[in-house]
Amino acid sequence: MTDAVTLRRGTPDDAEQIAGISVRAWVHAYESFLDPRVLAERTAASQAERWREWLADEVTQTHVAEVGGRIAGYATVGASRDGDADDTVGQLSALYVDPAAQGAGLGTRLLADAVARLRASGFNVATLWVFEENGLGRAFYERHGWRTDPGGVGRENAEWHGPALRYRIDLGS
Repeated sequence: MTDAVTLRRGTPDDAEQIAGISVRAWVHAYESFLDPRVLAERTAASQAERWREWLADEVTQTHVAEVGGRIAGYATVGASRDGDADDTVGQLSALYVDPAAQGAGLGTRLLADAVARLRASGFNVATLWVFEENGLGRAFYERHGWRTDPGGVGRENAEWHGPALRYRIDLGS
């Protein structure tokens, strides 16, 4: 990657770009195992409105990776929303890189930044959810020290469209 990468906090003005990345990344990563209707329902327009709301929310933090003035990926963190979590558990809610920008280290940079933000927020542990069939995603997180959390089995929320696994990492606070 020849252009410099800038990591910054996302704003509601970024909603359309993030929504586009979200849709493209979902199709790229999940088309082999998710119901095509689920992917078809996930449009940039429907996602943009949700992202405007999320980016205005102070509870979660979404940081974007900008390359050449365009957003190429994003990561969202905050307190865990899992029913079995206490206030020491943070969560990586989303990490996606535009398929055209994958393979250049953006995901690794976004993940390192997300973990640092969770640690700085005072969390001792962080979790994330990944589709069980997402072998590439699982391998990525495992390379970076995340491990499956047996306590997460069967605790996916109703929004999941397939079996998922919870991963966990000690933040060493």
